[in-house]
Amino acid sequence: MFREVETMNQKKQMIPASDAPAIFELASQYASADLEHYSRTELEMAAAEAGIPAEYIPQAIAEIQAQNAKKLIKKQNIRQWMRKWLLISSIAIMGSIGWLIATYNAIANHKIQVEAAWAQVENQRQRRADLIPQLVKVTQAYTTHESTLITTLIEAQQAYLEADSLEQQQDAVEKIDQAIDQFQTYALTHSALKSSQLYINLQYEITGTENRLAVERMRYNQAVQSFQQQLQGFPNAVIAELSGFESKPFLQAD
Repeated sequence: MFREVETMNQKKQMIPASDAPAIFELASQYASADLEHYSRTELEMAAAEAGIPAEYIPQAIAEIQAQNAKKLIKKQNIRQWMRKWLLISSIAIMGSIGWLIATYNAIANHKIQVEAAWAQVENQRQRRADLIPQLVKVTQAYTTHESTLITTLIEAQQAYLEADSLEQQQDAVEKIDQAIDQFQTYALTHSALKSSQLYINLQYEITGTENRLAVERMRYNQAVQSFQQQLQGFPNAVIAELSGFESKPFLQAD
Protein backbone atom coordinates (compact mmCIF):
# COMPACT_ATOMS: atom_id res chain seq x y z
CA MET A 1 0.00 0.00 0.00
CA PHE A 2 2.84 2.35 0.88
CA ARG A 3 4.57 1.66 -2.42
CA GLU A 4 1.37 2.37 -4.35
CA VAL A 5 0.99 5.71 -2.56
CA GLU A 6 4.66 6.52 -3.21
CA THR A 7 4.26 5.67 -6.93
CA MET A 8 1.19 7.85 -7.16
CA ASN A 9 3.05 10.74 -5.46
CA GLN A 10 5.91 10.33 -7.94
CA LYS A 11 3.49 10.47 -10.85
CA LYS A 12 1.88 13.59 -9.44
CA GLN A 13 5.33 15.26 -9.03
CA MET A 14 5.77 17.90 -11.70
CA ILE A 15 9.25 18.43 -13.25
CA PRO A 16 10.00 21.84 -14.78
CA ALA A 17 10.41 21.70 -18.55
CA SER A 18 13.72 23.59 -18.27
CA ASP A 19 15.19 20.63 -16.31
CA ALA A 20 14.16 18.03 -18.87
CA PRO A 21 17.26 18.29 -21.17
CA ALA A 22 19.65 17.93 -18.23
CA ILE A 23 17.65 14.96 -16.85
CA PHE A 24 17.67 13.19 -20.23
CA GLU A 25 21.42 13.75 -20.64
CA LEU A 26 22.22 12.42 -17.16
CA ALA A 27 19.93 9.39 -17.65
CA SER A 28 21.69 8.69 -20.97
CA GLN A 29 25.03 8.70 -19.17
CA TYR A 30 23.72 6.21 -16.60
CA ALA A 31 22.46 3.95 -19.38
CA SER A 32 25.80 4.12 -21.22
CA ALA A 33 27.64 3.23 -18.02
CA ASP A 34 25.46 0.14 -17.57
CA LEU A 35 26.04 -0.90 -21.18
CA GLU A 36 29.81 -0.69 -20.69
CA HIS A 37 29.77 -3.59 -18.23
CA TYR A 38 29.00 -7.24 -19.02
CA SER A 39 28.44 -10.21 -16.78
CA ARG A 40 30.32 -13.46 -17.27
CA THR A 41 27.14 -15.15 -18.44
CA GLU A 42 26.57 -12.44 -21.05
CA LEU A 43 30.13 -12.86 -22.31
CA GLU A 44 29.73 -16.65 -22.56
CA MET A 45 26.46 -16.24 -24.45
CA ALA A 46 28.06 -13.75 -26.84
CA ALA A 47 31.03 -16.10 -27.33
CA ALA A 48 28.70 -19.03 -28.08
CA GLU A 49 26.97 -16.95 -30.75
CA ALA A 50 30.39 -16.18 -32.25
CA GLY A 51 31.41 -19.84 -32.20
CA ILE A 52 33.95 -19.46 -29.38
CA PRO A 53 34.01 -22.29 -26.80
CA ALA A 54 32.75 -21.09 -23.42
CA GLU A 55 35.71 -22.65 -21.51
CA TYR A 56 38.05 -20.03 -23.01
CA ILE A 57 36.13 -17.14 -21.51
CA PRO A 58 37.42 -17.58 -17.89
CA GLN A 59 41.00 -17.85 -19.16
CA ALA A 60 40.62 -14.72 -21.25
CA ILE A 61 39.00 -12.87 -18.33
CA ALA A 62 41.87 -13.87 -16.01
CA GLU A 63 44.49 -12.75 -18.53
CA ILE A 64 42.78 -9.41 -19.14
CA GLN A 65 42.44 -8.84 -15.40
CA ALA A 66 46.15 -9.62 -14.98
CA GLN A 67 47.02 -7.15 -17.75
CA ASN A 68 44.82 -4.50 -16.17
CA ALA A 69 46.48 -5.15 -12.81
CA LYS A 70 49.91 -4.69 -14.40
CA LYS A 71 48.78 -1.48 -16.03
CA LEU A 72 47.45 -0.23 -12.69
CA ILE A 73 50.72 -1.09 -10.94
CA LYS A 74 52.66 0.64 -13.70
CA LYS A 75 50.52 3.75 -13.35
CA GLN A 76 51.01 3.69 -9.58
CA ASN A 77 54.77 3.31 -10.03
CA ILE A 78 54.83 6.22 -12.45
CA ARG A 79 52.84 8.35 -10.01
CA GLN A 80 55.19 7.42 -7.17
CA TRP A 81 58.20 8.22 -9.36
CA MET A 82 56.67 11.57 -10.30
CA ARG A 83 56.02 12.34 -6.64
CA LYS A 84 59.64 11.47 -5.75
CA TRP A 85 60.95 13.49 -8.68
CA LEU A 86 58.84 16.49 -7.70
CA LEU A 87 59.97 16.14 -4.09
CA ILE A 88 63.64 15.87 -5.05
CA SER A 89 63.29 18.78 -7.49
CA SER A 90 61.59 20.90 -4.84
CA ILE A 91 64.30 20.09 -2.31
CA ALA A 92 67.01 20.89 -4.88
CA ILE A 93 65.37 24.18 -5.83
CA MET A 94 64.83 25.18 -2.22
CA GLY A 95 68.41 24.17 -1.40
CA SER A 96 69.74 26.23 -4.31
CA ILE A 97 67.68 29.23 -3.28
CA GLY A 98 68.83 28.84 0.32
CA TRP A 99 72.45 28.56 -0.80
CA LEU A 100 72.14 31.66 -2.98
CA ILE A 101 70.61 33.60 -0.10
CA ALA A 102 73.37 32.41 2.25
CA THR A 103 76.05 33.42 -0.27
CA TYR A 104 74.47 36.84 -0.78
CA ASN A 105 74.22 37.37 2.97
CA ALA A 106 77.86 36.36 3.44
CA ILE A 107 78.99 38.89 0.82
CA ALA A 108 76.74 41.56 2.32
CA ASN A 109 78.09 40.88 5.82
CA HIS A 110 81.69 41.26 4.61
CA LYS A 111 80.74 44.53 2.94
CA ILE A 112 79.24 45.74 6.22
CA GLN A 113 82.47 44.80 7.99
CA VAL A 114 84.46 46.83 5.45
CA GLU A 115 82.18 49.83 5.95
CA ALA A 116 82.45 49.52 9.73
CA ALA A 117 86.24 49.31 9.54
CA TRP A 118 86.33 52.32 7.24
CA ALA A 119 84.21 54.27 9.70
CA GLN A 120 86.84 53.61 12.39
CA VAL A 121 89.58 54.83 10.05
CA GLU A 122 87.60 58.01 9.42
CA ASN A 123 87.10 58.47 13.17
CA GLN A 124 90.85 58.39 13.79
CA ARG A 125 91.52 60.68 10.85
CA GLN A 126 88.94 63.09 12.19
CA ARG A 127 90.54 62.93 15.60
CA ARG A 128 93.90 63.80 14.10
CA ALA A 129 92.38 66.67 12.15
CA ASP A 130 90.82 67.92 15.39
CA LEU A 131 94.34 68.30 16.81
CA ILE A 132 95.12 71.06 14.31
CA PRO A 133 93.54 73.90 16.35
CA GLN A 134 95.67 72.86 19.34
CA LEU A 135 98.79 72.90 17.18
CA VAL A 136 97.87 76.36 15.96
CA LYS A 137 97.29 77.51 19.52
CA VAL A 138 100.66 76.21 20.72
CA THR A 139 102.43 77.71 17.74
CA GLN A 140 100.82 81.09 18.34
CA ALA A 141 101.71 80.92 22.03
CA TYR A 142 105.44 80.53 21.39
CA THR A 143 106.00 82.53 18.25
CA THR A 144 104.65 85.60 16.55
CA HIS A 145 106.25 85.27 13.11
CA GLU A 146 105.34 81.73 12.00
CA SER A 147 102.32 82.73 9.96
CA THR A 148 103.26 80.26 7.19
CA LEU A 149 103.09 77.27 9.53
CA ILE A 150 99.84 78.48 11.04
CA THR A 151 98.34 78.98 7.58
CA THR A 152 99.46 75.50 6.52
CA LEU A 153 97.83 73.94 9.58
CA ILE A 154 94.55 75.78 9.13
CA GLU A 155 94.35 75.07 5.40
CA ALA A 156 95.03 71.37 5.98
CA GLN A 157 92.18 71.09 8.47
CA GLN A 158 89.85 73.08 6.23
CA ALA A 159 90.65 70.83 3.26
CA TYR A 160 89.80 67.75 5.32
CA LEU A 161 86.51 69.21 6.52
CA GLU A 162 85.48 70.17 2.98
CA ALA A 163 86.46 66.83 1.35
CA ASP A 164 83.46 65.21 -0.36
CA SER A 165 85.03 62.24 -2.10
CA LEU A 166 87.57 59.59 -1.13
CA GLU A 167 90.18 61.13 -3.42
CA GLN A 168 89.70 64.58 -1.87
CA GLN A 169 89.91 63.09 1.58
CA GLN A 170 93.15 61.30 0.70
CA ASP A 171 94.62 64.59 -0.54
CA ALA A 172 93.47 66.33 2.64
CA VAL A 173 95.02 63.60 4.79
CA GLU A 174 98.33 64.11 3.00
CA LYS A 175 98.12 67.84 3.68
CA ILE A 176 97.47 67.16 7.38
CA ASP A 177 100.48 64.80 7.47
CA GLN A 178 102.67 67.46 5.90
CA ALA A 179 101.34 70.14 8.26
CA ILE A 180 102.00 67.99 11.35
CA ASP A 181 105.49 67.16 10.05
CA GLN A 182 106.22 70.87 9.61
CA PHE A 183 104.99 71.53 13.13
CA GLN A 184 107.20 68.77 14.51
CA THR A 185 110.22 70.12 12.64
CA TYR A 186 109.50 73.62 13.84
CA ALA A 187 109.11 72.45 17.46
CA LEU A 188 112.45 70.63 17.41
CA THR A 189 114.22 73.89 16.55
CA HIS A 190 112.53 75.88 19.32
CA SER A 191 113.52 74.67 22.74
CA ALA A 192 110.90 76.71 24.56
CA LEU A 193 108.11 75.17 22.54
CA LYS A 194 109.66 71.70 22.69
CA SER A 195 109.94 71.74 26.49
CA SER A 196 106.48 73.20 27.13
CA GLN A 197 103.83 71.06 28.78
CA LEU A 198 101.38 71.88 26.02
CA TYR A 199 103.72 70.46 23.40
CA ILE A 200 104.43 67.37 25.49
CA ASN A 201 100.71 66.73 25.90
CA LEU A 202 100.18 67.18 22.18
CA GLN A 203 102.94 64.72 21.47
CA TYR A 204 101.07 62.09 23.44
CA GLU A 205 97.89 62.92 21.54
CA ILE A 206 99.60 62.82 18.15
CA THR A 207 101.43 59.56 18.88
CA GLY A 208 98.32 57.88 20.29
CA THR A 209 96.24 58.96 17.31
CA GLU A 210 98.85 57.71 14.86
CA ASN A 211 98.98 54.33 16.60
CA ARG A 212 95.21 53.95 16.64
CA LEU A 213 95.02 55.03 13.02
CA ALA A 214 97.62 52.42 12.04
CA VAL A 215 95.63 49.71 13.82
CA GLU A 216 92.32 50.73 12.23
CA ARG A 217 93.96 50.97 8.83
CA MET A 218 95.27 47.41 9.25
CA ARG A 219 91.83 46.16 10.28
CA TYR A 220 90.26 47.90 7.31
CA ASN A 221 92.70 46.27 4.89
CA GLN A 222 92.00 42.88 6.45
CA ALA A 223 88.25 43.44 6.02
CA VAL A 224 88.79 44.50 2.40
CA GLN A 225 90.87 41.38 1.75
CA SER A 226 88.15 39.11 3.16
CA PHE A 227 85.51 40.99 1.19
CA GLN A 228 87.41 40.63 -2.07
CA GLN A 229 87.85 36.91 -1.44
CA GLN A 230 84.07 36.66 -1.18
CA LEU A 231 83.72 38.36 -4.56
CA GLN A 232 85.99 35.90 -6.34
CA GLY A 233 85.23 32.49 -7.81
CA PHE A 234 82.05 31.04 -9.24
CA PRO A 235 79.24 31.63 -8.56
CA ASN A 236 80.09 34.31 -5.98
CA ALA A 237 81.39 36.58 -8.73
CA VAL A 238 78.10 36.26 -10.64
CA ILE A 239 76.02 36.96 -7.53
CA ALA A 240 78.22 39.95 -6.68
CA GLU A 241 77.89 41.29 -10.22
CA LEU A 242 74.12 40.91 -10.31
CA SER A 243 73.76 42.39 -6.81
CA GLY A 244 75.97 45.40 -7.51
CA PHE A 245 78.76 44.55 -5.05
CA GLU A 246 82.06 46.27 -5.90
CA SER A 247 85.53 45.72 -4.49
CA LYS A 248 87.00 48.29 -2.11
CA PRO A 249 90.49 49.83 -2.35
CA PHE A 250 93.21 49.02 0.12
CA LEU A 251 94.63 51.83 2.26
CA GLN A 252 98.31 52.62 2.07
CA ALA A 253 100.14 54.18 4.95
CA ASP A 254 99.29 57.87 5.28
